[in-house]
Amino acid sequence: IIYLFFSSVCAQLELDQDPKLDYYCGFNWLEANTFCRTACPSGLDADCPISPSGRKQSCFQGAGCFNRMETLYWTGVVAILFDREEHMKNHKVEVEASGTDDEENTAANDVIPTAALMGKVEEVALERTLISTLQILLDDKIYLASLDIKGQTYEQPCVEAVFPLGWDREDLSKLALDVTMRITARYIPNAVTFYTDKDLGDVFISGLGKAQDATVRELKNANSFFNAVTGMAAVSEEDLAEAPSAMPSTSPTRDFDQLFEAKLDSTPTGSNGIVFSVKTPKGAPSVLLEGMKFVTNFEGVLEYEVYSKLGSWKNFVGRSNEFDLIASGQVTGKGPKTWVDIIQGDHVGTIVKGNETTSVNYVGFKKVYVLGDGGERSFYFTTTKRFLKEDRTAIPILFSSPINSLSESLRQYAMVTTNSELELYEGDGVLDYPWPTDPNGKSPYYRRPRGPIIAFNYDRSPCFPNVNFTGWPCPYVQKTRKPTPRPSQKPTNAPTLPPTPQPTWSPTREPTIEPVAASNENATEIANLTFDNEMNWQENSADTVKSSPSKD
Repeated sequence: IIYLFFSSVCAQLELDQDPKLDYYCGFNWLEANTFCRTACPSGLDADCPISPSGRKQSCFQGAGCFNRMETLYWTGVVAILFDREEHMKNHKVEVEASGTDDEENTAANDVIPTAALMGKVEEVALERTLISTLQILLDDKIYLASLDIKGQTYEQPCVEAVFPLGWDREDLSKLALDVTMRITARYIPNAVTFYTDKDLGDVFISGLGKAQDATVRELKNANSFFNAVTGMAAVSEEDLAEAPSAMPSTSPTRDFDQLFEAKLDSTPTGSNGIVFSVKTPKGAPSVLLEGMKFVTNFEGVLEYEVYSKLGSWKNFVGRSNEFDLIASGQVTGKGPKTWVDIIQGDHVGTIVKGNETTSVNYVGFKKVYVLGDGGERSFYFTTTKRFLKEDRTAIPILFSSPINSLSESLRQYAMVTTNSELELYEGDGVLDYPWPTDPNGKSPYYRRPRGPIIAFNYDRSPCFPNVNFTGWPCPYVQKTRKPTPRPSQKPTNAPTLPPTPQPTWSPTREPTIEPVAASNENATEIANLTFDNEMNWQENSADTVKSSPSKD
C-alpha cells in the first residue's frame, strides 16, 4: 500500500537518460524519494551527508527525483573588494599599453601596472566557498546543482553603476574584482511551493550580504590570493545596465498610474479570506486605489467580495455592517504563480445548478481613497461558498506566514512592503465565511498575523495639480467662460483710398453723411485676463477656487 501511495511521484527516468541523474541520498529509499535533498551521481554512500545525530545516509538509485524537479538559473556578478595597496603588493602584474604603428616610441612601449586575475586554483577556492554559503542559504528547500565562473575583470564599469550608494567601490584605496558566474539549482514544486529564477537570485544576493563576514573569512582561509579581501556583494545580470552618462538629458518622471504589490511568496498559506490595512507614509499625499489583484492556488471559477472602511479594522472584526462592499464578482483562479485581476466594472455572473442557470449582479471594483499624511484604510477580502473545490472545501486566498515568527497568535502586525506613497501591513487570516466576530482575540477562526499577497493599481496624484494634498475630496477649480482674446496692438485710423481717375458710380443727388473719425477708446480697453489650470481664459477674481460638496 505504501508503494502504491508514492508511485505517483516516482517519475522514473526515460530509457535514454543517464541513470546517475536519479541517484539521491536518504536514510531509506522512501525518504530519498520524498525529499530529494542531496544528489549522489557517483552512486557512493560516501557522498551522502551525516545527520547532526551522527546517522549516515545512503545513496539510492532510481529515487524518482530528477524528472519531478524544475530547474532554476541565475546569472550575475559577484564583486570581490580588495584593499588596493595590499593586493597590488602581492599580486601586481604589468601589461603593455596598446598603440598604433605611428606610436611605437610612446604608448606601445608603456606598461600599466594592474593586479593578476584568478587562476584555476583560485577559481575553485571561490566556487567552493560560495557553494558552501549558498547551500546554507537554500536550507534544503532547493538543491544546488552547480556554480560556475564564466569570466572576471577588474573594475567593470556597469557593475559600479548599479551598486548602492555607500558601498565603498568608489574609494580609491579599494580595488574590485568582478566575477561573472552562473548558478543552477533544482527543486520539487507542489501546490503551494514554487520558486522562480528571480527567487534564486534574491536568496543569493541578500544572503551573501548578510553572511559577508563569514564568507570573507572562509575565502581568506581557502587561498592566499584573497588575503586582502574586505567585502563582497552580488548583482543580477538583468540589473547590469549601461553605465549612465555624467549628466542625464532630462529629469526622470513617474507616471501618475502606479502598481503597488506584495512579493509572491514561494511557500504561502491561505484560507477563506484576510483582513488587513494600507496606510500612507507621514507627509505623503492622498492616493486613489483604482484596482486590485490577488493570488489563489485554485484554478477555476470563484466568487469574491471585498469590504473596506477608513481607519483601523482591529475593533471591527466580523462586523461587515461597519464596512462598505467595494468589490464583488466572479473570476478564474490561475494558480499560485499568477496574479488574478479583480474585475473593474459592474457585471453579471451566472450560476448553474442542475438544469437551471441564474444570473447574479456584481459591483466590480469601486475606487476608494486613502487619506495622506499617515491615513489608514482597512480591507476584508474573502471568497464565498458559492463555488467550492472538488473536495467541497473553501477556495483559499493565499497569504504569507508572519514576518516575525515570534509574533504567531499575537496581535503584532509588521509592515509587509512600502514605497513612497503606500504601506501594506500584516493582518488576520480568516478561516470561515462569513467572517465571525472575535471580540477577545481567541476565536479559532483566525490566524494572526498573516501577510496579504495583494496588489493595488493606484493614482499617486489624484488631486493634481495639488500634488501634496492630504485630504479628500480634492479641491475644485471653478470653470469660467472663455472671453474674447486681447488685441495685439492699437487699431489704426480709418484708411483713406487714393482718388480714381473716374468715379465708379454716378453721384447721388443727396449729399453723403459726414464721416466720423474712428474712436480708440473701446478698442484699446484690455480686459484683465489670465489662464486657469485647464488652459481656459478667466477673469481675475479673489474667489475662483471653491471646495466641492462633501461626498464619498
